[in-house]
Amino acid sequence: MSLLLFTAFFFGAWAQDDEPAATTDLTTAPAPEKATVASVYDGDTLTLSTGDKVRLRWVNTPELRPAEAYGVEAREATKALCLNQEATLIYGETKRDGYGRLLAGVECQGQDLSVHLLDLGLGHVFLIPPDERDPKTLLEAQDRARTAKRGVWSTESYQGSFHFTSFHANAAGDDRTNVNGEYLRACNISNELVDLAGYKITNLSGRSFTLPSILVPAGHTVKIISGTGEHQASPDAQIEIYLGSPDPIWNNQRDRATLYDRHGRVMDSRIHETKGPPRP
Repeated sequence: MSLLLFTAFFFGAWAQDDEPAATTDLTTAPAPEKATVASVYDGDTLTLSTGDKVRLRWVNTPELRPAEAYGVEAREATKALCLNQEATLIYGETKRDGYGRLLAGVECQGQDLSVHLLDLGLGHVFLIPPDERDPKTLLEAQDRARTAKRGVWSTESYQGSFHFTSFHANAAGDDRTNVNGEYLRACNISNELVDLAGYKITNLSGRSFTLPSILVPAGHTVKIISGTGEHQASPDAQIEIYLGSPDPIWNNQRDRATLYDRHGRVMDSRIHETKGPPRP
């Protein structure tokens, strides 16, 4: 696989289905060190005066479409700190994703935006490896908000150790020939290393799959893929689990994914629903 294709695939973990796509090819444009924040789409997506779109590093905030609890509050908090302010951009090993967006931490008015949102309870720690930052300050901010039950930590979806961040129930093309195109991502929103041994994931029809023993560090995501393949357990890259199904698991029109821990407690549940006639 070429480096360009790998970068596009790997950093697709940052992409959200409801974010507007870049309108110009910025994948090779120089990445600014500083720029004014011209607009804010949601809590973790900003546009700079240079025209660059920024996907904020280290935090994942609630979505606006479909509407999630505290999505509006996260957007307004980012606006209050950064809109029309000069932002300092903090990059990692890769500065742009396959969509041309900048992958950057943001400092406005002397504050780290990611830590600010975490302290307010308006997002959770979200780390995409490789990442050189020590997550201690991020996890401490998250823990303060969780202890105080601020923002998202007061909602049902954030009471377990994992939270679903995306659900791709309808694979590209014919699901029957692209079973691995079905997947979910779940983030470890606890402050501890979690072993998935004995965890189960179920669909609306009652099919159940037991997850293998794979360690997920705090703030990391695990990609749960319907079909077959080799598990990827190293936290130095995207952790991946294959459920081993020879056929599609998720109903394209309506389904629900529920994740249980080894004691049968619900960690999170997410609905997929498509309005209108089935896609051919």
